[in-house]
Amino acid sequence: TIMQLQNSSFHTSSSRRNRYNVLGMTALSMGLLLYGCGENRVVQCNKLVTVANKTKDLVAPKDAAGFTQLADKIDQIRTETQAIAVKDSELKELQTKLLSMYGDVSSALKAQAKALESKDPNAQTKAKQDLETAAGKESDLVDSINTLCAK
Repeated sequence: TIMQLQNSSFHTSSSRRNRYNVLGMTALSMGLLLYGCGENRVVQCNKLVTVANKTKDLVAPKDAAGFTQLADKIDQIRTETQAIAVKDSELKELQTKLLSMYGDVSSALKAQAKALESKDPNAQTKAKQDLETAAGKESDLVDSINTLCAK
Protein backbone atom coordinates (compact mmCIF):
# COMPACT_ATOMS: atom_id res chain seq x y z
CA THR A 1 0.00 0.00 0.00
CA ILE A 2 2.88 2.39 0.56
CA MET A 3 3.95 1.87 -3.06
CA GLN A 4 0.43 2.48 -4.22
CA LEU A 5 0.23 5.74 -2.23
CA GLN A 6 3.54 6.90 -3.57
CA ASN A 7 2.57 6.08 -7.13
CA SER A 8 -0.79 7.75 -6.70
CA SER A 9 0.79 10.81 -5.16
CA PHE A 10 3.38 10.98 -7.92
CA HIS A 11 0.72 10.67 -10.61
CA THR A 12 -1.33 13.54 -9.14
CA SER A 13 1.72 15.72 -8.71
CA SER A 14 2.94 14.91 -12.21
CA SER A 15 -0.49 15.64 -13.66
CA ARG A 16 -0.58 19.03 -11.94
CA ARG A 17 2.90 19.84 -13.16
CA ASN A 18 1.94 18.89 -16.71
CA ARG A 19 -1.18 21.04 -16.51
CA TYR A 20 0.86 24.02 -15.27
CA ASN A 21 3.47 23.40 -17.94
CA VAL A 22 0.80 23.33 -20.63
CA LEU A 23 -0.86 26.49 -19.24
CA GLY A 24 2.51 28.19 -18.96
CA MET A 25 3.50 27.27 -22.50
CA THR A 26 0.10 28.40 -23.81
CA ALA A 27 0.42 31.74 -22.03
CA LEU A 28 3.98 32.16 -23.28
CA SER A 29 2.95 31.30 -26.85
CA MET A 30 0.04 33.74 -26.76
CA GLY A 31 2.28 36.45 -25.34
CA LEU A 32 4.89 35.93 -28.05
CA LEU A 33 2.22 35.83 -30.73
CA LEU A 34 0.65 39.08 -29.53
CA TYR A 35 4.07 40.68 -29.09
CA GLY A 36 5.02 39.57 -32.61
CA CYS A 37 1.88 41.14 -34.08
CA GLY A 38 2.48 44.38 -32.23
CA GLU A 39 6.15 44.41 -33.17
CA ASN A 40 5.50 43.86 -36.86
CA ARG A 41 4.72 47.46 -37.82
CA VAL A 42 7.43 48.80 -35.52
CA VAL A 43 10.10 46.62 -37.13
CA GLN A 44 8.89 47.52 -40.62
CA CYS A 45 8.84 51.23 -39.72
CA ASN A 46 12.35 51.07 -38.32
CA LYS A 47 13.67 49.39 -41.46
CA LEU A 48 11.97 51.90 -43.74
CA VAL A 49 13.10 54.91 -41.70
CA THR A 50 16.68 53.60 -41.46
CA VAL A 51 16.95 53.37 -45.24
CA ALA A 52 15.14 56.67 -45.86
CA ASN A 53 17.48 58.45 -43.46
CA LYS A 54 20.39 57.64 -45.76
CA THR A 55 19.29 60.61 -47.88
CA LYS A 56 20.43 62.91 -45.06
CA ASP A 57 24.05 62.05 -45.81
CA LEU A 58 23.80 62.99 -49.47
CA VAL A 59 25.63 66.11 -50.62
CA ALA A 60 24.24 68.60 -53.12
CA PRO A 61 25.98 68.25 -56.49
CA LYS A 62 28.00 71.03 -58.11
CA ASP A 63 28.33 69.71 -61.66
CA ALA A 64 26.82 67.26 -64.15
CA ALA A 65 28.89 64.35 -62.83
CA GLY A 66 27.72 65.15 -59.31
CA PHE A 67 24.06 65.07 -60.39
CA THR A 68 24.60 61.68 -62.03
CA GLN A 69 26.34 60.30 -58.93
CA LEU A 70 23.56 61.61 -56.70
CA ALA A 71 20.96 60.03 -58.98
CA ASP A 72 22.81 56.71 -58.66
CA LYS A 73 22.78 56.99 -54.86
CA ILE A 74 19.05 57.77 -54.88
CA ASP A 75 18.51 54.72 -57.11
CA GLN A 76 20.42 52.60 -54.59
CA ILE A 77 18.29 53.92 -51.72
CA ARG A 78 15.19 53.25 -53.82
CA THR A 79 16.32 49.65 -54.39
CA GLU A 80 16.95 49.17 -50.66
CA THR A 81 13.54 50.66 -49.86
CA GLN A 82 11.87 48.35 -52.35
CA ALA A 83 13.59 45.31 -50.81
CA ILE A 84 11.94 45.92 -47.42
CA ALA A 85 9.10 43.44 -46.93
CA VAL A 86 6.20 45.59 -45.72
CA LYS A 87 3.01 43.78 -44.74
CA ASP A 88 1.13 46.61 -43.03
CA SER A 89 -1.21 48.03 -45.72
CA GLU A 90 -0.93 51.67 -44.62
CA LEU A 91 2.86 51.49 -44.42
CA LYS A 92 2.96 49.66 -47.78
CA GLU A 93 1.08 52.56 -49.37
CA LEU A 94 3.61 55.02 -47.96
CA GLN A 95 6.48 52.81 -49.13
CA THR A 96 5.00 52.87 -52.65
CA LYS A 97 4.79 56.68 -52.55
CA LEU A 98 8.37 56.85 -51.28
CA LEU A 99 9.54 54.62 -54.14
CA SER A 100 7.72 56.84 -56.63
CA MET A 101 9.27 59.96 -55.15
CA TYR A 102 12.78 58.44 -55.28
CA GLY A 103 12.20 57.49 -58.92
CA ASP A 104 11.05 61.02 -59.76
CA VAL A 105 14.01 62.59 -57.95
CA SER A 106 16.46 60.29 -59.70
CA SER A 107 14.96 61.05 -63.12
CA ALA A 108 15.06 64.80 -62.43
CA LEU A 109 18.70 64.56 -61.29
CA LYS A 110 19.65 62.69 -64.46
CA ALA A 111 17.77 65.28 -66.57
CA GLN A 112 19.62 68.04 -64.72
CA ALA A 113 22.95 66.37 -65.51
CA LYS A 114 22.07 66.12 -69.22
CA ALA A 115 20.86 69.71 -69.28
CA LEU A 116 24.09 70.91 -67.71
CA GLU A 117 26.18 68.91 -70.17
CA SER A 118 24.23 70.27 -73.14
CA LYS A 119 24.26 73.78 -71.66
CA ASP A 120 20.56 74.14 -72.52
CA PRO A 121 19.06 76.78 -70.20
CA ASN A 122 15.45 75.74 -70.93
CA ALA A 123 16.23 72.10 -70.11
CA GLN A 124 18.07 73.20 -66.97
CA THR A 125 15.08 75.24 -65.81
CA LYS A 126 12.64 72.38 -66.46
CA ALA A 127 14.90 69.82 -64.75
CA LYS A 128 15.28 72.12 -61.74
CA GLN A 129 11.49 72.54 -61.50
CA ASP A 130 10.96 68.78 -61.82
CA LEU A 131 13.52 68.17 -59.09
CA GLU A 132 11.91 70.72 -56.76
CA THR A 133 8.47 69.17 -57.36
CA ALA A 134 9.71 65.61 -56.75
CA ALA A 135 11.82 66.48 -53.71
CA GLY A 136 8.99 68.62 -52.31
CA LYS A 137 6.97 65.45 -51.70
CA GLU A 138 9.56 64.14 -49.25
CA SER A 139 8.56 66.29 -46.29
CA ASP A 140 4.89 65.24 -46.40
CA LEU A 141 5.86 61.59 -46.86
CA VAL A 142 8.26 61.68 -43.93
CA ASP A 143 5.57 63.30 -41.77
CA SER A 144 3.05 60.61 -42.78
CA ILE A 145 5.50 57.80 -42.04
CA ASN A 146 6.41 59.31 -38.68
CA THR A 147 2.74 59.74 -37.76
CA LEU A 148 1.88 56.16 -38.73
CA CYS A 149 4.92 54.70 -37.00
CA ALA A 150 4.18 56.60 -33.80
CA LYS A 151 0.84 54.78 -33.42
